[in-house]
Amino acid sequence: MTGRMPFLALLLILCGGLSAPADADDTPLLVDISPQTIEVDSSFHGTTIILFGVKSLPGDIIITLRGPEAPIVVRRKRVVAGIWINRDSVAFRDVPQYYALAASRPIDEIMTTEELNRNQIGSDHILLNTIWSQTTDEVSAFREAVWRARTQDALYAPTAGEVVITHDSLFRATLKLPGNVPIGDYVAETLLVRDGEVLSRRESQLKVEKSGISAEIYDFAKGQGALYGLLAIAAALVAGWVGGVAFRKN
Repeated sequence: MTGRMPFLALLLILCGGLSAPADADDTPLLVDISPQTIEVDSSFHGTTIILFGVKSLPGDIIITLRGPEAPIVVRRKRVVAGIWINRDSVAFRDVPQYYALAASRPIDEIMTTEELNRNQIGSDHILLNTIWSQTTDEVSAFREAVWRARTQDALYAPTAGEVVITHDSLFRATLKLPGNVPIGDYVAETLLVRDGEVLSRRESQLKVEKSGISAEIYDFAKGQGALYGLLAIAAALVAGWVGGVAFRKN
């Protein structure tokens, strides 16, 4: 009986919480996300989000969560005259700073490699377009460096999570956000796939924002950058002067 309770609760949430369109009977996929906003302060050490929904057609479910996107420059050091310097570099546009995936089956059993690339499903299938390149090496090595660095920082999940489907229609997935999750807007995309074909696609929005004193400092630094820089320099000078005085007294 206890094992059925989460799904009964989920059914009630779906019936009361999902915003169904007027032609809901013709909609093969309804999805919601909880929570929709995550507040980050100095004590934040990570959290989880739940995506849940209902499908009216048979098929597999794939869920991706990505964002926020920003350009990034990858540099490679080389030895020149006995000194390590940044010699090669490649700039990529619209790189997701976070990426996670969940699926009802292994994704290579649901879609072909070409389809995974086309839909950017899986962190190793993310499309990284170059803005400019200053290297004689293959750009693929710099793409792998992006993936490796994000994976080491726990921002790219190396393996897919599980989408649990029950009663052939209800589904849910839990995705983890690490403590160093970037601030910004995220998009959760849910796909209903059958025989390699995407039958339905839904997007859910997630916002990660700062709260408390850290939010006030962040907003001030973003809105008053020049003044914030001057105050930071002044604080550093005062701290250095106080440390120098204390050192002389000792």
